[in-house]
Amino acid sequence: MRAKYFLLLFITASVVYPQSANQLIKKLQNKFNSISNFTANFTQNFFGTDGHDQGKSSGTIIYQRKNKFIVTLKNQVIVSDGETIWNNDKRFNRVVISTLKDDPTTFSLERFIFDYPALCRIKLEKDEASREEYLLLTPKDQDMEFKYVKIWLTPDDLISKLEVLDLGDVKYFFQFSDHKINQAVSEARFTFYPPKGIKIIDLR
Repeated sequence: MRAKYFLLLFITASVVYPQSANQLIKKLQNKFNSISNFTANFTQNFFGTDGHDQGKSSGTIIYQRKNKFIVTLKNQVIVSDGETIWNNDKRFNRVVISTLKDDPTTFSLERFIFDYPALCRIKLEKDEASREEYLLLTPKDQDMEFKYVKIWLTPDDLISKLEVLDLGDVKYFFQFSDHKINQAVSEARFTFYPPKGIKIIDLR
């Protein structure tokens, strides 16, 4: 009897209980709070209202706390110091300058990680094709700029994939890979200094 009781305890202790959606959000927030920055490769797709893929781009991202980032694409560099955004389009030799709070198109990971969860209903779902679990965030009211957000996590609680359906039924899909955390990045890199001869469009 004692052996059976011990076996029951061992089996019970070995069970891995599924995590809740709120637990996963908390782990994501704790992870982000524990690092100063990360770098990664990424791809971005967007799909029109008909569901067809409208385009794909890829590049690298350096993301530092407080909405500082450098997104490097083939013909474009987007830089933010947390307050100002410089969008340098190399094809047209121009840079558009705007403020973070006034630019609705700004991609802020911190909004997805810290702000949106409190304003959304959160569920843990499973993709039928890949069988991967993801977090589904749906707004509690109609004042949000999206219909839903899906977040997939890496095994060490960073974001691996992100899908957003906006109010116009356009879907954006981001995939991140080769994460590296706490890299040595100079603060000066989060400010863009327009080179001589470039066209400047200042919207501030």
